[in-house]
Amino acid sequence: MGLADRMIRLLWAVGGEEVAERVLRAHWRVLPSDDPAGRALRGRLVEALSLESPGLADRIRQAVLADEVSLLDDAERAAPSRAAVLAIVRALPVGSSS
Repeated sequence: MGLADRMIRLLWAVGGEEVAERVLRAHWRVLPSDDPAGRALRGRLVEALSLESPGLADRIRQAVLADEVSLLDDAERAAPSRAAVLAIVRALPVGSSS
């Protein structure tokens, strides 16, 4: 799955079509060359989404988790290394609504 598809899926899962379109139009930027997985872009989009929808922190975290898991290959998904788990935990936005 391409980066654009991943970001659309992430935003759609949290806020639906209208929010996804608005946030993408306002915050899509060219990726830094040292960020091929798009985590910097995702961080900007998640920040904008968090500001727009502060009550949806848990849904945002779930969407980021799903995106991180989608970056793992089949072997890592079946038996994630400690490093992979730590990377996923570090990628999750801080805080929740509960």
